[in-house]
Amino acid sequence: METSLKQIKLQLQDILKRLEWTSRIVGQGNAVTTEITGLVGIRTVVNDISTLNLFDSISNSLKNSVIYTTANDTMQVQVSEGREIISNLTLLKTLTTNFLNVLLKTVPEENVDSINIKLPPINDFDELSKVSREIHVGLSQVIFNDEIKGQTKIVSVENGSIWLNVLVGTTAVTVIASLVWASAVIYKKILEGQLLAQQVRGLKVKNDSLEDILAAQKAETEIMIQAEAEHINSEHFKENAPENIERIKNSITTFADLIGRGAEIHPALVAPENVSNLFPDPTKLIGVESKIKRLANPNGN
Repeated sequence: METSLKQIKLQLQDILKRLEWTSRIVGQGNAVTTEITGLVGIRTVVNDISTLNLFDSISNSLKNSVIYTTANDTMQVQVSEGREIISNLTLLKTLTTNFLNVLLKTVPEENVDSINIKLPPINDFDELSKVSREIHVGLSQVIFNDEIKGQTKIVSVENGSIWLNVLVGTTAVTVIASLVWASAVIYKKILEGQLLAQQVRGLKVKNDSLEDILAAQKAETEIMIQAEAEHINSEHFKENAPENIERIKNSITTFADLIGRGAEIHPALVAPENVSNLFPDPTKLIGVESKIKRLANPNGN
């Protein structure tokens, strides 16, 4: 997952709290050295900054210095070398502080009742309009009702990989989490079907047999979509209305397709852990299991 500016802001706030060290001149005469303390934390911070692809030249300079030749928290180095290390650390802290100040002024704070959506790769306005419409319909047909009282207010947009922060409402967040989880399950099932099709074609079976296998796989996927929709309806809605189940099925299918094209849907970064855990990890979709199975077999038996 490409890091959003909101995520970078949060990480930099944490990094600055840990970007601390002390130094002093020790010895006398020709045996003077610089003693630097706090290196365990500094190495961790430099590595964290590198993962954000920020200030690479300074980070690489520090990684190539003697502070990365030991696992100790304190070491003594030559005065000239210590001066360069301290200078790089000071510059790194200044740049991090300045960048964070810019983000604090320009990147709006998230609402706990919002979600973050990463759009799939977009080439032009036609694609942007189509994907936006799919997302809007996928969300609104399920959460726009008197029971959920959801909304789809776009709070902020980031460029690069396009990220939308969308205010949806307290109840709607958990409904959307269920939709996204079910969509990830269906996306995984679709991938399994594609892999099966490749394997069967590799066996050079007759076309009629291949079509029968693919039809059976499609029918099984439809049954799963129906089951996931009914489960979501039972979890979040009071009435077992067939039209609502159909809307949920449509949303699951839409989001499964969007996930396949590279879209991601996340909780707000400020969401509590019990809400964040309701959303699937986009980097681990292959391990996502249906919550229906989880409830049916709580002990894994």
